[in-house]
Amino acid sequence: MGKNKWYFESENSNKQPGSTSTQPRSKRSASMPSTYVWESPENMPLPKLMQLMWQRLRRSWVALRFQTNKWSFGLFKPKSIIKVAVIAGAGIFVFGTDGESGLLSRVNSRAIAVSNETNLEIAEEYARPKKTKKAKPASKPSAKSGAMSNAKPRNDAAPVSSQQLFKQQSLDYIEKFHQIAVQEMKKYGIPASISLAQGLIESRAGTSSLAVSNNNHFGMKCFSRDCKRGHCSNFTDDTHKDFFKKFASAKDSWRAHSELLASGRYAKLKKYGRDYRSWARGLKSVGYATDPNYAGKLIGIIERYDLHQYDRY
Repeated sequence: MGKNKWYFESENSNKQPGSTSTQPRSKRSASMPSTYVWESPENMPLPKLMQLMWQRLRRSWVALRFQTNKWSFGLFKPKSIIKVAVIAGAGIFVFGTDGESGLLSRVNSRAIAVSNETNLEIAEEYARPKKTKKAKPASKPSAKSGAMSNAKPRNDAAPVSSQQLFKQQSLDYIEKFHQIAVQEMKKYGIPASISLAQGLIESRAGTSSLAVSNNNHFGMKCFSRDCKRGHCSNFTDDTHKDFFKKFASAKDSWRAHSELLASGRYAKLKKYGRDYRSWARGLKSVGYATDPNYAGKLIGIIERYDLHQYDRY
């Protein structure tokens, strides 16, 4: 008998009854009787049946939540709902429910109020009488004084912004010419707000030298080479040789302005209807004025004085 066989038989003989067998796992499990007994729901005790039903209900609920989150991309998760609620609350706080009660509108209103107060202070400063100083005796011209004498004079024919106009003068001008603007709009299709805004900034609310002496409220130039005497006059604008038309009345100036915008390269702007923003940008794009901020000046003064209300007539 070999040593290996002797060791094996000795080991088997020393095993106690009930010890683990050295048979393969599959054979041992097949030979051993199963201790699990299947219990049908009819034979199952009530507490255990309720526990089983509760477990199945929980599994179904977990499966339903999984499918819901899967197809809704996690929108109904508690954290997602809290995030959406926070974002919505922040939006209401900033913008308000009606667009006027939010933080943004309140800040904007405050900025407008501060701007109006500043303009009022500037107007009062201009209205105060200034002290005149005694004239100094004339001295010999120097190089510095010669350079100052060549400085460009104030351009009275150039358009101005809404901040450069006094409020009362602007309101008086609007009251005086808004009916003419509506009449021209009905006849030629130019929005009344655009005509009023152009008249305000081109004529400085009717106070410019060009408006007072020539009745020219829109800075309309004369390009005729053989114009008659009194037909136009010279004002400094882009160059010192710019000539501007003279009109018998301000109403004639408004009519000439309407005829100009209803013809030529300006006629295509009628496609904008009464959209004053598109009209303002269109006038700048077709070269009505050389001022790079011309469209912004028109839109600013229209919205400051609510001139677009006359477009609904």
